[in-house]
Amino acid sequence: MAHLLQLSRLVGNLLCPECHNSGVSVSVSETERAGYASKLVLKCEECGYQNAEMSSPRLQVDNKQNVAFEINRRMTVLSHEVGGSHAVLQAFSTVTGVPGMHLKTFQNHDKKVTDAEISSGADCLLRSAAAIRNAYAETDADLREALDRGEEPIINISVSFDGTWQKRGFTSLFGVGVCIDILTGLVVDFCVLSKYCHACKLKEAQQDLSAEVMAAWKEGHAADCCQNHFQSSKSMESEAAKIMWARSIAKHRFRYVEMLSDGDSSAYQAVCNANPYPDYLHNIQKLDCLNHAHKRMGTALRKLAETGRLGGRGVGRLTKNKCDSLQNFYRGAIMDNLPNVDKMKAAIWSTLWHSMSTDEQPRHMQCPTGPDSRCFYQKALARGEDPPSHKDHPASTYLTTQVAHQMIPVYRRMADDNLMKRLVHGGTQNANECLNGMIWSRCPKTSFMGRRRVEGSVARAVSVFNEGATELLTVMDKLYVDISLTSLQFLAKKDEGRMSAGDAAAAQDARRRRKEYATLRRLNNREEEARDPDAYQAGGH
Repeated sequence: MAHLLQLSRLVGNLLCPECHNSGVSVSVSETERAGYASKLVLKCEECGYQNAEMSSPRLQVDNKQNVAFEINRRMTVLSHEVGGSHAVLQAFSTVTGVPGMHLKTFQNHDKKVTDAEISSGADCLLRSAAAIRNAYAETDADLREALDRGEEPIINISVSFDGTWQKRGFTSLFGVGVCIDILTGLVVDFCVLSKYCHACKLKEAQQDLSAEVMAAWKEGHAADCCQNHFQSSKSMESEAAKIMWARSIAKHRFRYVEMLSDGDSSAYQAVCNANPYPDYLHNIQKLDCLNHAHKRMGTALRKLAETGRLGGRGVGRLTKNKCDSLQNFYRGAIMDNLPNVDKMKAAIWSTLWHSMSTDEQPRHMQCPTGPDSRCFYQKALARGEDPPSHKDHPASTYLTTQVAHQMIPVYRRMADDNLMKRLVHGGTQNANECLNGMIWSRCPKTSFMGRRRVEGSVARAVSVFNEGATELLTVMDKLYVDISLTSLQFLAKKDEGRMSAGDAAAAQDARRRRKEYATLRRLNNREEEARDPDAYQAGGH
């Protein structure tokens, strides 16, 4: 991007090719413009010589003339990458003073960019499916031999499934379901559901149409209609799951035999009822997300403290800080004893007995032992030291016997055998949550966008999630847009930074610092609320 005045200064001392005098100037034609492409006019003030060129080349499409200008296609891709629409480009033009695209021009480019994103996403899923097959073949010699012979056997895989909505709450017009292979961490399939079709809305707004005409129009429009879901928004998650499970064999020769999902997700039961694999002799297994189990434990404890009147001040009460500690003890008990269900259950119960301990009646016999134990009592014994007093220990979660006994139903439910069996994998839906953030950063929840744009955003997010930022090259190639060396360097640097940031965030020290910061922030918030409890009340006057 260059300022016109700077260009004029640059060419001002050049000699005219006709009269060989200086005084050449550059101007922009006011009438000949196509979006961001403008005609630059080189003119000699002495002899009147003129030469003109458009500021952008046209797209190099085989056997086609007068195709679109490249800069307009690039700007449309930019609006998609930043999660914007025509309004974003208008704001860009307003700030920079560069004339922009007409809405109709943008819509034409927008359709082509969306089509390229969806096509690129489909190609990415095919490559990802091949990578998943090879990953499973590395652990199965028979599968490797079958693949080497050119066969395509059906492979049983475990997937993490999650649904997400374009609008917060269960009133969204668009919903997305995504399956991620647990072994490789690659997205294997996605499904976009829509309750809205703009063409249908415009047609229904015409009051003078008879029922017969409307029925005939809808019949002809059915193939292009954007609405593919006619139930509630809340049912989109389970419906997307049924669709993806039903097509898994035909699409990739995969059978999704294990589903990692939310504990309260209805998708698992919907898939089981649909029976997508009638020739499969076993039931599809349900796996639970460890993060959601951890969250449910905290919610149950805080609810019990409020409804059971166990909280408040006083020695041995179930305070908010103790709920947080017991919630974290629950997660640690599971993580430290995977995949042994009996040890997981014993460790969970030991956290409750630990909290009931006193100097007179220590109940730490089931707490983990060793110098690195989570239990301060067992840690002191392992180091040959005298255990500190329960009253003086800063991390004390002491509960009276009466309070602890009322917590037993919660522990019985959260240490249930069936739940423990669903948690033995120790997996989470962090990958799904990460992908959800990538999707809605390209299609913000604060802006309305149609089904095709949502599908394009999901496809691009999946492509970047599976193959990195350099996957943009595939989209640009489908749009006949050349990639410069600068763009290549930026994309490669972005992928490198993503990998470095991921490695740094996964380090033990970084995880410990995040945990300490979150705890400190939570404590500070509670202190501020205690100092000013009436600062805000929902519905207050």
